[in-house]
Amino acid sequence: MQRGNGEGPAGGDGEPLHPIGEAARLTGVSRGMLRLWERERLISPRRTPGGHRLYSTGDLSRLRQIVRLRRMDRLNAPAIRRELGPVDDGAASPVPDSAEALGRHLRALRAGKGWSLAELATRSGLSISFLSAVERGQSRPSVANLFKLADAYGTTVPALSPDYRSRQRSVLRPHDRPRYVAGLGSVVIEDLMTGPGAMEAQRIEVRPGGGSEEGYSHPGEEFVYVLTGQLTFWIDEREVHGLEAGDSLHLRSTRLHRWRNDGATPTTVLWINVPIVEPAENGSEERGVARERRSDHG
Repeated sequence: MQRGNGEGPAGGDGEPLHPIGEAARLTGVSRGMLRLWERERLISPRRTPGGHRLYSTGDLSRLRQIVRLRRMDRLNAPAIRRELGPVDDGAASPVPDSAEALGRHLRALRAGKGWSLAELATRSGLSISFLSAVERGQSRPSVANLFKLADAYGTTVPALSPDYRSRQRSVLRPHDRPRYVAGLGSVVIEDLMTGPGAMEAQRIEVRPGGGSEEGYSHPGEEFVYVLTGQLTFWIDEREVHGLEAGDSLHLRSTRLHRWRNDGATPTTVLWINVPIVEPAENGSEERGVARERRSDHG
C-alpha cells in the first residue's frame, strides 16, 4: 500500500486510511466496539489482504455519528441504520498488497524452503526470469500464477500474503478469514478453513471484469458453487460454461481452466479444491505433495 500525506496507509485514490487502533483513539471508542458495530452492519471498513481493518475519513465521520446517536439519542443498531442509511459497501474496497511487499515475502518463503529460483520454476511451471521479477517487485503475478505458486509451496493463495497469520481453528468467523486481494482488487480470495489437511475451501469474490486472467491446471479436483452473480468458465479452451447463482461445476483440476466475471455485478463463489495428497515427509503441519487419485477402475 502507498502512503498518503504521511498520515498512514492510503487507498488507491490516495485517501489516508487508519488502522483499527488509531480509529478507536480518534473516535473515543474501544476496538471491541468497532468490531461489534461492524458485525451489526453499522460500518464497513476496508481490509488489507491479511484481514486487518482500515478506516477512511468517511468511516471516521460515520463512526462519530454512531457515537452521538448511541450516547445522546440512545438509539439501538437498527435505529442507527435507519437514521444513517445503509453502509456504503463501495467504501470497503479491498486494498491489494504492494508488489514490493509481495516480492519480499515470496523471496522469504523460497529461502525458507531452501529452493533456488530454478527449483521453484520447475515446481510451479513459471519461468525463472518471471519469478525473479516478481521477487524484486518488478512484476505482479496474475491470479492464475498465484494459484500455481500456492500449489508449488503446498499452501493456499491467502497464505502468500505478507500479512498472513496462521489461524488454525475449527470455527472461523468472517473477520478471521485469511484473505488475498488479487487482480488489482478485482478478485478477493478468502480461506474458509485453516490448518493442515487435504481439502481447501474458499470464498472468492470476483468483481465485474475480474478473473483468473489466464488458464492454469494442477493436481486434484475442484467443486465450484456460484452463490451470487455469474461466472464464465472455460475448460481446456473447448468447453465454455456460463454459470449463474445456484449453478455448480465439478472438474478434474488437471484440465486447463480459467474464469471471468462478465456480468455487471460482483460474483461470489464457494470454491472447494481437493488435492490428492500424501502426508508431508517431515511430519510437519503443511499440506503434503499433491498426487493424482488412484482408482481400482483406472
